[in-house]
Amino acid sequence: MKETTLEQFAQEPQTFLQAAQHERILVTQNGQPVALVVGLENKDAEDWHLEMSPAFWQMIEERRQRPTLPFEAVEATLFDESPA
Repeated sequence: MKETTLEQFAQEPQTFLQAAQHERILVTQNGQPVALVVGLENKDAEDWHLEMSPAFWQMIEERRQRPTLPFEAVEATLFDESPA
C-alpha cells in the first residue's frame, strides 16, 4: 500500500488516482490516516458496494459460524431427479 500526505494528494490528485487503480493509497494528515483511495477501474460497482458493506461481512461471518454440508448432500439436493 502506498502512502501520501493530504497536501501531496491535493497537489497531484490525478497522479494518485491513476496509481490507485493498481494499489491502495493511504492519505494521511498530521501523520494520521484520513482516507483510503481505492481504484474502481475494471471493477463492478455492485461488487465494490458489497465489499464495503459491514452488513454483508456480518452476514458472511454469521454464515461461517454455522455447520457446513458435505458436498454429497449439496449435490443430492441440486441434482435430485425424483418426481416432485
